[in-house]
Amino acid sequence: MGYFSALASPVTYRRMLYLLIGFPLGIFSFVFLVTATSVSVSLIIVWVGVPLLALSVLAWRAMADFDRHFTSAMLGVAIPRPPDPTVGVTGVMHKAKAIMTDVSTWRSFTWLMLRFPLGILGFVVVVLSIAWVLATIAFPLAIVAGAEIEPSSSRLAGFWLLPVVGILLTPLFAHFVNGIGVLQGQLARSLLSPTAAQQTAALRRRTSVLEERTRLAHELHDSVGHTLTMIVVQAGAGRHVYDTDPEFGKEALEHIETSGRRALTELDRILGILREEGSAAARAPQAGIDRIQALVDDTARAGIDIRLTIDGPVRDVSSEVGRSAYRIVQEALTNVVKHAGPVPTRVSLYCRGDSLELEVVNDAAATPQTRRLGSESAGGRGLAGIRERVAMLGGSVQAGPRPEGGFRVWARLPVDGA
Repeated sequence: MGYFSALASPVTYRRMLYLLIGFPLGIFSFVFLVTATSVSVSLIIVWVGVPLLALSVLAWRAMADFDRHFTSAMLGVAIPRPPDPTVGVTGVMHKAKAIMTDVSTWRSFTWLMLRFPLGILGFVVVVLSIAWVLATIAFPLAIVAGAEIEPSSSRLAGFWLLPVVGILLTPLFAHFVNGIGVLQGQLARSLLSPTAAQQTAALRRRTSVLEERTRLAHELHDSVGHTLTMIVVQAGAGRHVYDTDPEFGKEALEHIETSGRRALTELDRILGILREEGSAAARAPQAGIDRIQALVDDTARAGIDIRLTIDGPVRDVSSEVGRSAYRIVQEALTNVVKHAGPVPTRVSLYCRGDSLELEVVNDAAATPQTRRLGSESAGGRGLAGIRERVAMLGGSVQAGPRPEGGFRVWARLPVDGA
């Protein structure tokens, strides 16, 4: 059954049609490329050939793109499209240079030139296979009709075996046509697909995009989330004392307004990065280690009894380490406000040798809520973000409830971020 299976497969007839159509396509490709390139090159001396050559290159890239889809559909071979070399390139001349120096341009040219001999080969194989099968089946009848010999004549005894042989060999020709189609499909994929270097570069770009999105997600969670938490706490405190202490309520509203404006600025900066615009928001410097004092002050205004201790040249760390240190402290304080409330809290920064140590400790009594804070399964995206930041810098981190009560977040980062 496997021997005859090729005759029942639609793929066989698609490949056969592809090989037949490949002959006129090959002629067209060959004539176009030879004519266009020769005329363009010959006229370059008078500059007319330059735009003609550019148009020829764009045309054969479009022809290769059509052949890529056509071959994929007819032969069932997945041929991914190479990356566009003009992405991120501005200016007509720079785009033209990018296209001319793109390896896919010349690989496409090679494939289209090979289309002609491959088209001849495929066309001849299919036509000869069909002709041989039909000839072997019809040969005895032709002999009878031409020679006016009786079909029962003993002279035709051997000729009547030819149709049987033709029928038995038909699947063999079908397999042979399939093989030619597969080989042409593999050759098309090798020349029309992205190269290994292009695939690696595309993978790096996708990885870079995913890393940037992850970083921006952390930025949104740490910065905007912290600010919103402060706003909620300040609004609640202001509402409770508004009737008895209007001045405190007014001060809380002012802090809410300031925090909201800061959150909007940060959100605009992150959205500017996502839009890849050169806006001032996108270029605005991110908060670093020098902003930790302001962060502590904001947390204190939310009703937290907080104390900051700094020891050593913490401002000498790299900007990347400084930003991560700020975000780690910010997320730890957000967790204190959300899960522990207005409890005594200590923030400590120590710069010793080649490392920066951070510690945020709250002295609240351990509760089931604070214990859940150390569990990743409890939806602790903040702690997961802290661990990711520290791991990317090659540092170490500890976070969990303290035996004597409360919660502790500790991290050590290399001062140079390596």
